[in-house]
Amino acid sequence: MRWIGRSVIAADLSVDGKRSAGLDGLRGLAALSVLVFHVWLYRLDRPKHGHFAVIDHVFFTLNTGLLCFFVLSGYLLYGSFVRAAVTGGERVSARAYGKKRFARIVPAYYANLLGCLVIYGLSGYSHITPSLRDLPVFFLFGQNYSRSTIMQFNPVAWTLCVEMAFYICLPLIGLVALKLGRSGARQALLLIGLVAGGCVWNVLVWDHDLSEVWRKALPGYIGYFACGMLVALWIERRKALGQRPLGPVVTYITLLTGLAVVVLHAFWKEAPMTLQSLRAPFGHLLASAGFALVIAAVVGGSGRAATLTAFRPIAALGVISYGVYLWHLPLILALKQVDLLPHALVPRIGVVLSVSVIAGSLSWRLVEQPAIRWAHRRSVPAR
Repeated sequence: MRWIGRSVIAADLSVDGKRSAGLDGLRGLAALSVLVFHVWLYRLDRPKHGHFAVIDHVFFTLNTGLLCFFVLSGYLLYGSFVRAAVTGGERVSARAYGKKRFARIVPAYYANLLGCLVIYGLSGYSHITPSLRDLPVFFLFGQNYSRSTIMQFNPVAWTLCVEMAFYICLPLIGLVALKLGRSGARQALLLIGLVAGGCVWNVLVWDHDLSEVWRKALPGYIGYFACGMLVALWIERRKALGQRPLGPVVTYITLLTGLAVVVLHAFWKEAPMTLQSLRAPFGHLLASAGFALVIAAVVGGSGRAATLTAFRPIAALGVISYGVYLWHLPLILALKQVDLLPHALVPRIGVVLSVSVIAGSLSWRLVEQPAIRWAHRRSVPAR
């Protein structure tokens, strides 16, 4: 499974084997952190409001892992667009791009929605199941745009609504990049402008105390994607100039700095602070910048530091991470409903991880791999 998964993903992302394994490892770590966060969040003895113990603060910050997915998407998907802009090379076929994005996201997501109906029905869980009238909204990735459907059915799928909005907007951003030409400075200003726009959006949402519908819209997250897009710009500019990968020492420094920034964000986010409005413009931008540095070390570095995240079990988890991400929370809710989860946290994590890996593996084998192969059948020439 690992070889097949690695080869298919490497073809999809156009990165070499070691860097593909490193990126798989980052996905695996991100999926694992989100899974552990939700196991902690949905435990039986959780207080209804807030978290006060130190361990609670630690577990709560694990939800930062989902930001890594946004930054990775920005890096991986923008690469081909910015390559065409900075080198004048082959442009991205909009049809091929749409086909690949559809195949990578939609079939597994639809299978998950149908699976949720089954496992919720069998377990008797009904707290967040939508009405038949609202059900089509979820198949159209529209649940984020209504208070009655947001965070319903499968709560983690709100991130997919943001991802889909980004997929739609990305070709337009790529078109602007083409118009800007080969200047690295102009390309960087475009992406920094996206970061600034996201900060402005977050300020408006904070100042006007807007609802989750506004908080979970693409403009509030575009800056996180842009952090990954800046890494793609940096990589493509270095390739165009014929520059060598970062040396082992610089790679270590970049990796450790990125990790330190992510940890610093966690402290800043959880530290008592009366002037919380100071955090509002930036949201999770600090953590996203940290993840961008880690990705830069993996894809643009050399030596052992560039392959630390390629640890085989974690990289294998990264291959099936999309399915694990989709299925873990519905499984938690259903198993909790029928009282099949251990009360102790560590055994609970073990049970949820085991069943989620099984579900993720089935999703990868039966749905995602066939869809990816279909999408890579060359049907139209690139334009």
